Amino acid sequence: MTPQHHWLCRLASLYLQGQGSYPLMMGLGVQQWARLQRQIPVQQPSMAADTLMRHQLMSELIATRADEQQQLELWLAEYLQPDAFPMHRIIASVSLAFNHLWEDLGLSSRAELRQLMGDCFPPLVAMNHNNMRWKKFFYRQRCLHAEGELICRSPSCDECCERGGCFESS
Repeated sequence: MTPQHHWLCRLASLYLQGQGSYPLMMGLGVQQWARLQRQIPVQQPSMAADTLMRHQLMSELIATRADEQQQLELWLAEYLQPDAFPMHRIIASVSLAFNHLWEDLGLSSRAELRQLMGDCFPPLVAMNHNNMRWKKFFYRQRCLHAEGELICRSPSCDECCERGGCFESS
């Protein structure tokens, strides 16, 4: 099993267990979701009603940000390892949730997220040499290279009073 496949299995398992803040089908289309389900070697339990309701609510909440999600997805795809498809779509959809990305993915720590990013998006890990929190990093990069299509949610980091909260020592 490749590291990328491991991460897809891990996130799918967390999704099915109701961990994190995923939209329905992990933010994938019907065909992509069916393909991912065929790839996952774990027995898929029936999803609890409250978990299904949370996924539905998350889908409704992020539906108003579909353009933003698509832009983030396309940007992430530029850095995606070939064996990690459709990780860029999963990360883009979960990035629209409200907590730290590692929490929204249901991972155990920020270090685990960095490992996922290193296996699935190694150029982004190299670019994030200051160890900025991932959602902030995504938006900061998008703002630096945007062609006007995305509203910049990232502050000017050097002047921001919350700078210490965005960056962590390696």
